[in-house]
Parts: sequence; C-alpha cells; structure tokens
Amino acid sequence: MFGDPTRRTNLIFLALTFFSFHLVNATVLPLLGQYIGTQEKLQDNARGVLPSMAGLIVLKELGSFFTNWFLKSRLHKSVYSTILKLGCGILLLRLILISILLNYTDNIWALGSTNILEGVGIGCLDLVLTLYSHLLSRQTGHYNLNMGIVSTFKTLGSALSVVLGGTLATEANYNVTFPVLTVSIFALSTHDTRIECPFCLFV
Repeated sequence: MFGDPTRRTNLIFLALTFFSFHLVNATVLPLLGQYIGTQEKLQDNARGVLPSMAGLIVLKELGSFFTNWFLKSRLHKSVYSTILKLGCGILLLRLILISILLNYTDNIWALGSTNILEGVGIGCLDLVLTLYSHLLSRQTGHYNLNMGIVSTFKTLGSALSVVLGGTLATEANYNVTFPVLTVSIFALSTHDTRIECPFCLFV
C-alpha cells in the first residue's frame, strides 16, 4: 500500500480533503445551536441551548440516514466524485441560507430547519469516505488502516473547527462568523472537489 506512490498520494489527498472540509463545517452546528438557544424568544441564558442542540442533531441525523439509504441503492463508481461535489454543494447552500436568515429574519425555526441540509451533505461526505477508502484498499487489505488515517485527519479538523469558530464568534459576532464560514467553504469546494485526477486510476 504505502510502497505504491500513487495510492500514497491519493490517501494523503483524501485525508487533507476531509480535514479541510471539517475544519470549516464542524463548527456550524454548535454555533447555530448556541445562537438559537440564546435568543430572547427562547431564554436569555445558556439553558436554552440544550433543547436547541438536541433538535438540530435529530434533524442532522435524519438527513444523513435517508441520504445514505437513497444513495447506496444507486451507487456506481462513475458517480463517486458527483456525490462528493453534491455533498459540498449542499453544505455551501446551507451556510448561504444561514447567513441570509441570520441577517434578515428572527425566525429561529427557519434557521433550525437548515440543519436538514447538513445531514444530507455530511451523509454524502461520509459515504464518499467509505467508498474511496475501499477503492484505495483494493487488493491490499488495508481498509481499516486507510479509514483510520482519514478519520484521524477528519477528527482533527473538527476539533480545530470548533475552537476557531467559537473564537471568531466571541471576538466578532454571529453575523460575521457565518458569512466568513460561507466564503471559506466556497473556496474549499472549488478546489477540493477536483478529484478526477488524484483518483482517476481507482474509479
């Protein structure tokens, strides 16, 4: 596996792709839950965060479950990159909607419902992670190793995302934080979804 430079390069590229996307996206859910939970319409204190977060997580998991169920029955190698682009595009759309709603409406239900899109987007990315890890492991028996490496980068990106996103929201405000995240994920989407060349030998 690691003696093959092509597979090694592809694995590094896949790990960095997931690191970068989770570096931007992972902080959105806690920031959105915190914003909704601390609005005066709920409670003017942190106790309102718990039910808000619970509701957002349920929406996310439902979206992820049905996305995986729908896509798995229609899989073909030629659509792997399409699924990745679809997931990135949906996450970008979600952040655009949050940025608009945050600045032009106080409707917390509209804000919360955008989390369905995160479930769909993350469902696509998680499925792609499994698929590409399998392709990179073909005839090597290193599937678990590949998944472990990429998942480690993914977790590191998520951890840094929460810290950086929370810091930005504290130093600035939510009206600035979400547009910044939107621009960031747009920049990543236009770069990290160009995967045809790195993975063309395996698709």
